[in-house]
Amino acid sequence: MDGRAARWAGQRQARRDEVVAAALLAIAEHGPQVSTEQITERAAIARPTLYRHFADAEDLYDTVAHRIGEMLVGELAPTMDHPEGSAREIISRIVHTYVVWFAANDRLYQYLVSRSLNTQTGEQQPAITVRLLIGEKLRELLAAYIALLGGDPRIADPLAFGLIGMVETAAVRWATSPDPLLGRDELVTHLTGWAWGSLDVALQAIGVKLDPDFPLPQLQG
Repeated sequence: MDGRAARWAGQRQARRDEVVAAALLAIAEHGPQVSTEQITERAAIARPTLYRHFADAEDLYDTVAHRIGEMLVGELAPTMDHPEGSAREIISRIVHTYVVWFAANDRLYQYLVSRSLNTQTGEQQPAITVRLLIGEKLRELLAAYIALLGGDPRIADPLAFGLIGMVETAAVRWATSPDPLLGRDELVTHLTGWAWGSLDVALQAIGVKLDPDFPLPQLQG
């Protein structure tokens, strides 16, 4: 019975994953206000069958929102977990990943935000969770380098979340604008420069001077 239960659980999870993948395609096609009917049509299943794998529509919608968050964090994580090169190169890599992801997935991001707005008070909000995860990753990266350079790593927390807020807001605005005034590469260049400028001011305030184009030392661990 244990073996059968394990196989059933695996099959059920696989089917849930298939429905979530279909939902992502439906959102990309129909937008963040996608309906359950549009999702089931894309998944090629009847609506009653859907509820064999999800408790209700809210369970499906929340699962999809969390999957979108995982996608964004998964794209950004390598740029912060394995930094290479100069400060400017690392910043540019992070910004470029942000802008490219939002350009390709603006409807998915809007869905993620809409699910956060619809979440009842006290429940975990997907968009906030994603920002926290990304902000914490950047905080760890900044704190490690600031400490290595002899500065006070306590500034890493507000600095990280401030930079993430700026880049995310600007990237989303650009990706959702019907007629953006800047090209993608122009936006990346500007955001990289502004992020470095903010970082440079913060570092100099704690007595750290850093050449943005000088290769940074490898972090241990």
